Amino acid sequence: MGSDNALERAHRLLAPRIAYLIGTIDADKTANLIPVSNLTSVSTRPQHVALAVFKQWSTYETLQTAAGFTVSVPVIDQLEAVWKLGARYSRFPAAGPSEKLAASGLTLDHQVSGYGPVVRSGIGWMTCRTITRLDLGGDHGIVVGEVEQVWFNPDYLDRDGTPRGAPHPVMQQTGNQFTSTADEFTTVPYY
Repeated sequence: MGSDNALERAHRLLAPRIAYLIGTIDADKTANLIPVSNLTSVSTRPQHVALAVFKQWSTYETLQTAAGFTVSVPVIDQLEAVWKLGARYSRFPAAGPSEKLAASGLTLDHQVSGYGPVVRSGIGWMTCRTITRLDLGGDHGIVVGEVEQVWFNPDYLDRDGTPRGAPHPVMQQTGNQFTSTADEFTTVPYY
């Protein structure tokens, strides 16, 4: 089958997807933060999230032994920083994780979690303890984490996580095409 085969791009039907920032700390104690759109809740009692990371990235290697990871949810105003943090994908020239983190311009909190840095100026963040790793044979590996800590930024969310207005997360359509959520919400009644 040629490169025009729609099956090779089936994942694009799932777009737009929120670009989460995944924080890690490797065995050498080097912090990193990368954008990943392959993250979803897979249980609410207890709170579990599944994360899929491209196997050729150093974050994948780190996640194979790390005790956990962090998840930050950036806002669309932070798109340039998110794109810089995706240096392997965006081709932003960074000598290593430390230089990339500094170049992003984001204020990072390295103290809240031993799993990795978080971005406090986004919509919110969580820390996740790794509970299992899966390799289904594809080009991404899967890590499932149990949420240990969560913070909802009161500028964007109420204490229960309900949005205050439209928070506008960074959402990737494909490649270097991004969008944010609409300004209007529609609420329907529960039956």
